[in-house]
Amino acid sequence: MQKLKENKSFCLLFFLALFGFSIGLFDNYRELWMNTNGLSTTTISHVISVSYIVTVFVLFYFTIRVSTNKLKWGICITLALNMITGAILICLNGTENAFLIKFLMFFNIAFSQLILASVYPLMMNISKDDILYTKKSFVESLFSKLGFLLVAVLLGKTIFHTLVEYNICLLLSVIFNFLAFVVLMAVSLENNTEERFNMKKTIHYFNQNKVLYFFLFVNFLGDMIWGAILGMPMLLLTDNLGFSSSFASFCILGLGICSNILSMLVVKHFRFKNDHGNLMIKYGIRVLLYIVVFITNSKMVLLGTLIYLFLTDLPYSFIFGSYFINNIEEKYSLFLTTLKYCSSLLGKAIGTFFCGLVFHLDLRYFVIPALIIGIIHYIFASILIEKRELIVKKN
Repeated sequence: MQKLKENKSFCLLFFLALFGFSIGLFDNYRELWMNTNGLSTTTISHVISVSYIVTVFVLFYFTIRVSTNKLKWGICITLALNMITGAILICLNGTENAFLIKFLMFFNIAFSQLILASVYPLMMNISKDDILYTKKSFVESLFSKLGFLLVAVLLGKTIFHTLVEYNICLLLSVIFNFLAFVVLMAVSLENNTEERFNMKKTIHYFNQNKVLYFFLFVNFLGDMIWGAILGMPMLLLTDNLGFSSSFASFCILGLGICSNILSMLVVKHFRFKNDHGNLMIKYGIRVLLYIVVFITNSKMVLLGTLIYLFLTDLPYSFIFGSYFINNIEEKYSLFLTTLKYCSSLLGKAIGTFFCGLVFHLDLRYFVIPALIIGIIHYIFASILIEKRELIVKKN
């Protein structure tokens, strides 16, 4: 046991496993919980969007002002606040106190996102290598899916004379959040001295490599499309397509696992040498499917589109990110990774806002935001590929 405590990398991965499990237990059902408590789909989309935007500003502040050796206590405080807001929300279930529910849920989402974004910088205080980063991504994804699977199996069943519903999911999430908090508190991190973040040098470096701004803009547009059509996936599948919450859970989970498997196959066997081909498979076909949904106004076509979106979520993700993140100077890599995460959150926030506005319109109008942004994104993504190829040739 003492050896395990001294293995800081293992302890942080164990913390991430517990927190990832808590995320899987409730995050996918968060919008359904809010909906059963009287919040409209438009209001839910606004709560999610604003919380993402606030997370972006707080995370940006953390990156600039807080050194990695102080992150542990920042995450511990955020975990505690996350537990407190979650516990109060459990008590507010069924009370119809819409304002307080919106207010607390807004912070609860932001706290969860902030913790997830801060784990890797914390790990960098121990070890800066690709192996730990890969383990971090694997553990987070695996245990989030396991939490999601557990709820999908138990939802609607009676256990120990208690019906497992959305509020029970929130309760379980808070419990595992507490376990993660205990593990993180037990991890001892040395206060290593480190070079303080230099904003002037960073801005100068990015100004010399303006393609990085373009890369972040394309990343922002890509996640805006995702939010515009899948900002509230469980509500979309249950309200608009008529699935039960359990069936919708298994659909999202199963397609997510298939996407993980496909991503490995794509890297080994289905990767085009010309990234314009990769771009067409991942994003071009999506635009064509949005056009077909707009023309047909068919639920079956929308369902097929959603399946394709989920399946292609992870495959071909190397088109943009891998080159720019792997070829930037090491001292700026963490900042670029943070900016990429922030641009993704900001894109999802705006996309989810649009999703709430068109959620109850005809399907052809529901896909209009994704269709318009998708066309713009495809054009700019093609230009980014050309810019990257020019940089490669010069080097």
